[in-house]
Amino acid sequence: MFQNKFPQKIESGRPEIELPKMEKPEKIENGTGGLTEWKPNEDSIKKALEYFRKKPEENPGDRTGPEADVSKPVSGIVYAETGKKSDTQAEGTDKQSDGRETKSDIGIQNKKEGCRREEEVEKELEDRYPESEGYKVIREVYLRDKDGKRVVDPETGEMRRIDFVVVKDGKVVDSIEVTSKTAPKEEQSAKEERIRENGGNYIKDPDTGELIQIPDSVHTRIERRE
Repeated sequence: MFQNKFPQKIESGRPEIELPKMEKPEKIENGTGGLTEWKPNEDSIKKALEYFRKKPEENPGDRTGPEADVSKPVSGIVYAETGKKSDTQAEGTDKQSDGRETKSDIGIQNKKEGCRREEEVEKELEDRYPESEGYKVIREVYLRDKDGKRVVDPETGEMRRIDFVVVKDGKVVDSIEVTSKTAPKEEQSAKEERIRENGGNYIKDPDTGELIQIPDSVHTRIERRE
């Protein structure tokens, strides 16, 4: 007996889609004794084509129709447009499912803490070296040579950027590196000394473009904060 190969409903975990009723194909007997052939029912094919040519809103149960609730996430998916988390991720946290922080979380937190420390130190430097007395506090400057070029450490191939320098009368009078209570800074200090020995004894004022010399007596001090 012929079995309908076109079920009226498709079970896929999504809203059910009603398909047009399909008629049985026409049976053609093979006179030579070979296999029986089935001729597709043309009327059924036309109905199917008409159905799938319809706009989404014309097909009842279609997930893309105007009544479809697309805000409900499929398990494990994050919807970028709405900013919603998947149903496997707890609300209000970016931690892994076992509660541990990811490397990205730790990096973001360290950056926030670093910015907080620098803001504290900058305020203290501005109080200690007031602009009214001719001082200028400059943030994040590279060590340069007398021609204004950034100098590279011959051992690491890296440059050196200092958190804060204080300038007065065309010379650097203080140089400060801000860090945490426990961060090791010995290698960074050694790198700076090598750069200084190779001519990196100038910084550039970002406002005026002026090259300002760092005297041999001034070395970057480490300011540690919680």
